[in-house]
Amino acid sequence: MLASYLLLLVIGLSATVLGMKIREEVYRIAVVFSGGMLLAMGLILAPAPVQIGFGLFLLGLVYIYSPTKILD
Repeated sequence: MLASYLLLLVIGLSATVLGMKIREEVYRIAVVFSGGMLLAMGLILAPAPVQIGFGLFLLGLVYIYSPTKILD
């Protein structure tokens, strides 16, 4: 029960990645939505350092992939 957040994060992330590879549009939407919900539930249950690290990771991705750079 201690690492249930980790299990939910892994399942949610893998379901989201798998959903992007599905060709059928309805199934893709369903799988990506389900994966996103599991990812959100795992993040809610995760301890604070994991949440902060995930937030910093997302901010880094936004900074790298944004068309207009932040802080220029």
